[in-house]
Amino acid sequence: MDQKVLLKEVEEYIKSKREEYIADLGSLIEIESVGTAPDGKYVFGKASAEALDKMIEIGNGYGFKTENHDYYCASLVYGEGQEEMGIIAHLDVVPAGDGWTYPPYKLTVENELLIGRGTEDDKGPAVAGLYALRFFKDKGIKLPFALRLLMGGDEERGMNDLPYFLKSHKAPFFSFTPDSEFPVCTGEKGIGKLDIKLSAVLENIEHMEGGTVTNAVAGKAYAIVKNIKKDSLKTADNVSVEYFDGKAKITAMGKTAHAAQPEEGESAIALLASYLLDNIALNDSEKQSLSFMAEACGEYLGNKLNIAESDELMGYLTCVGGLLKTVDGALVQNFNIRFPRSGSWSEIKEKVTAVAASYGGTLIKDTHSNGYCFSPDKAEIVALTEACALVTGKASNPYTMGGGTYARSFPNTVAFGSTIAEHRGLLGEGRGKAHDRDEYLSVAEFEKSVEIFVLSIAKIAELKK
Repeated sequence: MDQKVLLKEVEEYIKSKREEYIADLGSLIEIESVGTAPDGKYVFGKASAEALDKMIEIGNGYGFKTENHDYYCASLVYGEGQEEMGIIAHLDVVPAGDGWTYPPYKLTVENELLIGRGTEDDKGPAVAGLYALRFFKDKGIKLPFALRLLMGGDEERGMNDLPYFLKSHKAPFFSFTPDSEFPVCTGEKGIGKLDIKLSAVLENIEHMEGGTVTNAVAGKAYAIVKNIKKDSLKTADNVSVEYFDGKAKITAMGKTAHAAQPEEGESAIALLASYLLDNIALNDSEKQSLSFMAEACGEYLGNKLNIAESDELMGYLTCVGGLLKTVDGALVQNFNIRFPRSGSWSEIKEKVTAVAASYGGTLIKDTHSNGYCFSPDKAEIVALTEACALVTGKASNPYTMGGGTYARSFPNTVAFGSTIAEHRGLLGEGRGKAHDRDEYLSVAEFEKSVEIFVLSIAKIAELKK
């Protein structure tokens, strides 16, 4: 079929199904599918399982073959064939938190926006995948492979779901996960996390804490210091002081940003450490540890940790000191590192360990996952790129990123959709994104996602003929 004819047909199809896809998405948004500890057969808790069950119910209603993979994940399958192509999404969500303008667990449709927890990440894109399958099924279009919509239940807490599927199923020859933004993401950096126990013998500092999560620039940090006379400390930009009982609570305010885009943030931990060094009487070990924090958290390229590197396809390494805690009387600084070269984690860890040791620090914990990188000339990626450009009418050059999706843990997979830049940021700063308050996916993004998915699948089918 001519691409433009097909595009017109799917555009008309998805607009005609608006009431149906809103109802399907709404039934999923109502489920507070935050993963929890196992509960009997529900390996990620009852709420995660309820979302998988609901999608299976929806799929059965439309006549798809459905599979429950023991509540690790679930599948809807269209067509038959020795080979499969996959769309990989997830139905678990992060907690809603406070400060929403709209009810997080009820789908609100307002100003052409679909608002609620999971609309963007990743229930909305999962339903878009469902309607791509529905288009081929309803139109009776046969493909040279089966289409599998595979939906996980534990993406947000560690991606412990899809490995279970691979124990009993062969991975599709190619898949995409609509858990990012258009166009095609051809590579994700490796992600490493490590904890450094600092040498400070806390004598003048009673307690320090900074950040809320490892994968973000710390937007706030504070310290409680001893032996401080009231009104004795200097004022400084973005630093506030509260006095009580011969002590002071010193709070620094930075600007939070995702660890994949640290250039958009400012570290409150570095700001706090610098203030303490300039204004508080400290012992030598406290000075040494604070100097390490001020330097290592004060920039995001890893220069101070001797790990700076870059790659032509993947870009540069980033390093964020996301969390600072006081644990059993010792300061522990966590770093989140996004690295471009798969397999280089041992070298990075060795260098960080050496630099930390020069400040008296010790590596006490580390974890990592390698990224992936495909050539933008790969035939399937070219197909996705061309489909995206045709639907959006804009240049759709592939990109790489520091974020993490199923593509790093599932074979032959890239991130592809479902957000479109021009439809982002419509609710103001701090609202509307994947983990934000008032998370949304616009109607335009949803419907264009279905169009792009259908056209991409059709183009890949042509490759198989």
